[in-house]
Amino acid sequence: MHKLYTRTQDKFVVYNNYRIVNTNIPPVIFLHGLMSGMHSSKALYLIDYCKKNNYNFTIFDNFGHGHAAGQFTDQTISSWLEGVALVLDELIDDQAIIVGSSMGGWLALLAALKFPNKVKGLICLAPAADFTEDIWHNLSPKDQSRIQKESVLEISGRSCEYRYPISYKLIEDAKKHLLLTKNEIDINIPVHLIHGMLDEDVPYEISLKLLEKITSKQIILKLVKDAKHNLSREEDLKVMTNSLEELIHIIASDYKERGNLVKHDS
Repeated sequence: MHKLYTRTQDKFVVYNNYRIVNTNIPPVIFLHGLMSGMHSSKALYLIDYCKKNNYNFTIFDNFGHGHAAGQFTDQTISSWLEGVALVLDELIDDQAIIVGSSMGGWLALLAALKFPNKVKGLICLAPAADFTEDIWHNLSPKDQSRIQKESVLEISGRSCEYRYPISYKLIEDAKKHLLLTKNEIDINIPVHLIHGMLDEDVPYEISLKLLEKITSKQIILKLVKDAKHNLSREEDLKVMTNSLEELIHIIASDYKERGNLVKHDS
């Protein structure tokens, strides 16, 4: 593992950057979910798949997760987007395919909006777009008052037994990054949305809304009827890698077409 520091040198993400071969295929970046990390089952499956197929890829722990710098409760969507920007700026020479899980799916969409020249394609697994709004509106008035006073409140997801801390700062900062309140989401690259229809934490209707709002003509939604939020079964993971192959095929065809156009023009 390696540390990648911000320009101010006050914090860092931790990453593994695999460069297997020189290729025109964009490297793959995996963005983990909330309170997850670069060694999640999806990340490890993707690593193995990319190695077997000679695809370059990058995995990393974002701020406040795993071995990265910072306390979890000090982080916001803005700071995690800063972590994504750091990886794109320092580790990616041209463009990348981003695979984002849950909150990582939200960050992937935000990265495509903010850094369009760095993102060639997206795969969003149960994308938890605007999940902070869902958290806020599901708090009782008493707990809303409490989190404002105490700054942090432990909550539990709909389908999980454990509790995790959520800060009021996270909820407030996220208002700057909401997607589902937009009339349209100006992303015009290939996008695959993958969602389990039994997902209790992030209902698949979120992906339906994203499908409607994203402007790309190359967007596909895959609903897995018997899958839950984690999408970590073998059959779910194969849906992810199938989407990766489909994106790579589209991107390779685009490169080939542009190459032919350049050759023809010359």
